[in-house]
Amino acid sequence: MYKLLLILRYFQRKLVAVFALLAVALCTAMVIIVISVMGGFLDLMTHTAKNLSGDVVIHRGLGGFSHYEQMLDGLRGLPEVAGATTTVQGYGLIKLHGYIIPVQVTGIRPEEFNTVTRYRNTLHWKSQDYLEYWDRLLETYPPEEGAADDRPGSRGAGGGDKEKDSWRRLISQRRKWYERHDLIDESMKFKGPRGKQGLPGIIPGIAVSPSNERDHEGQYHLWDTSTGVSATLTTVPIAEGGALQEPSVEEFNIVNEFKSGFMELDLKFVFVEFDVLQRMLWMDVQAETDPETGEPTGNQFPARTTEIMVRGTEGYTLEEIERSVEQFVSDFCVSKQMARPIVKNWLEDRFGMILAAVKKEKGMMAFLFGIISLVAVVMVAVIFYMIVMDKTRDIGVLRAIGASRLGIVDVFLGYALVVGIIGASIGLALAAVVVWNLNEIQDLLAAWTGFKMWDPKIYYFDRIPSRLDRLEVTIIMVCAVVASVLGALIPAWLAGRTDPVASLRYE
Repeated sequence: MYKLLLILRYFQRKLVAVFALLAVALCTAMVIIVISVMGGFLDLMTHTAKNLSGDVVIHRGLGGFSHYEQMLDGLRGLPEVAGATTTVQGYGLIKLHGYIIPVQVTGIRPEEFNTVTRYRNTLHWKSQDYLEYWDRLLETYPPEEGAADDRPGSRGAGGGDKEKDSWRRLISQRRKWYERHDLIDESMKFKGPRGKQGLPGIIPGIAVSPSNERDHEGQYHLWDTSTGVSATLTTVPIAEGGALQEPSVEEFNIVNEFKSGFMELDLKFVFVEFDVLQRMLWMDVQAETDPETGEPTGNQFPARTTEIMVRGTEGYTLEEIERSVEQFVSDFCVSKQMARPIVKNWLEDRFGMILAAVKKEKGMMAFLFGIISLVAVVMVAVIFYMIVMDKTRDIGVLRAIGASRLGIVDVFLGYALVVGIIGASIGLALAAVVVWNLNEIQDLLAAWTGFKMWDPKIYYFDRIPSRLDRLEVTIIMVCAVVASVLGALIPAWLAGRTDPVASLRYE
């Protein structure tokens, strides 16, 4: 009981212990903030990368594989599989606004693709965006007095500037399409409001077009969009054996743009209809010809695809889904006497290297800041050594009335434990306030100083990502308390070894 009383008494009366407490609190807060920001960044990258990917991917390179429709039917019958879709992949060049840009082209069946991914949610421009944009333009250039207002429900007497009236009528005509149609629904059919008649639709990533530039808030603006513009796509078909074929060139209408939030996708990917790209890549059903005469033999090469995406059923782990799909594909290929495609989970296949690099960086940052936080151990050791020297006479009195060496050690280790617990708790509270209000703190500092640490125009995420993970926070706090106790270990041991006679004579 005397140990607890002494700990509380020393803690209340010794201001120097506050410095040890602050050292523990600041180091704890620093490590939690760094881990939370890096963890939030990793979580956000993982979430956005998953927007356009299934759980498991089946592929066999650009040459592709056949019998994919039967494989899809079989996969959908597995209890571990909630949905499956096929996509055809290729590389090409898109000519847009006079620029020639290398892209990865993906042919999809939109509705089926959306059952496996979050594709519909990534379509960026909506009818409401256009309606608000047209209204702002009409309000900016109001009709002349006495002229007709062409917006729905408005009335006017005619007259006014003819050029302005003509311009307003053009806007009103375009506006009517968005009143009658949902742009997202139309985009899911690769259709849009404008463009050349008869052309197929294409949906590029929002960062593909050189005209799309983000403002200082990291936002894209409607007047920069390429929606309604025509673009020329060139692809190079590859035979199943690997030989290059004659390039395919086709013109498309841009019907929308997608924004997954993952730069690797938004900067390099474009989507077109599955059948269109399959034809451009010569992967649809092809007639066999005699290599000597060039005449049709009457046989046909079956249609091919390059990839099948699978979404797993909730309740199954990623490993269980992958194992089930792999077993099915293996049996299917044996039955069809075809080469076996590769089966990988989405982390290993497309984004594993990028996400693994970010995860390693997170671990490295935690390690470095953990090393820096050893200053708390040193500071606690120095402060407790000063306390031991100051309390030498008290130690002598305690020893003289019967306190054991271990009891003296327990007093100072208990003292350090209290400092560690309170310091870690204060550090957690400070870190939580910073993490939960990180963007607001940055905005406030930017308003005062003009400096913005996280510039949305540079970084692809327009807000600083962060999150508090309970397990990570618990581990950090336990480490902070242990570090505080370790820092007091040597001073406490020295206090326990103090000779009571010498202590009583100590001045």
